[in-house]
Amino acid sequence: MSNEDNEKVFFGSKEVSKKDKKLGVDNIFTKVNENYDLMNDLMSLGAHRLWKNHFVSTSNINENSVILDLAGGTGDISKIASKIISKQNVYLCDQNASMVESAKERALNEGFYNSMHFNVASAEELPFQDNFFDQVFISFGFRNFSDKPKALREIRRVIKSGGFLNILEFSKVQDQVFSKIYDFYSFNVIPKIGKIISNDSDSYKYLVESIRTHEDQENLRKMILDCGFDEANFENLFNGIVSIHKGKK
Repeated sequence: MSNEDNEKVFFGSKEVSKKDKKLGVDNIFTKVNENYDLMNDLMSLGAHRLWKNHFVSTSNINENSVILDLAGGTGDISKIASKIISKQNVYLCDQNASMVESAKERALNEGFYNSMHFNVASAEELPFQDNFFDQVFISFGFRNFSDKPKALREIRRVIKSGGFLNILEFSKVQDQVFSKIYDFYSFNVIPKIGKIISNDSDSYKYLVESIRTHEDQENLRKMILDCGFDEANFENLFNGIVSIHKGKK
């Protein structure tokens, strides 16, 4: 095992090995899978739907685009993109097999299965050839990667020259007063919602903690550039609760 593999990373508020983070994240998303979509609605008061629609609509994909919905969960981004892309050129990939099965079931039930390919794989080891995708989308999954720089380099490998990486992720709130209100809601309300809906407050406590230990806007922009992308910028939404980062290869 290399020294890089032995480096500690944040799993919530704890520092653990990259292997332990990967296993821990996989375990959490297996547990929350059944109520995942409902919890997203409750935790964000439905705002995540607006953010995701804006995320895709500002990406300039077209009917001929080949895209990867990475850490795709139950397929929110894939569903939106499949309304634009005319061919079977939407690829959903997630390291959690339970999530991918849920995405398949949802795609069948909601009519976008024929647009899709499904893969179970981690972002650090993608099962795709070089220069394959026009754009890669990551929606609220980047902070859960066990090795973010390695994942970014791997993502860059599979993007075509001139293509884009798009990351929608929780970020650093810009207003101090609003930040205090947001912290109170996150640490006191969200775990209680998880307890009521899923009988699982610990998983949602992790999700809140993982937001606070994730890179802020400028540090994530720098990381994208350091991993080989030629351009990187970001847009804040909702006072920085979330941000959209774009990297161009």
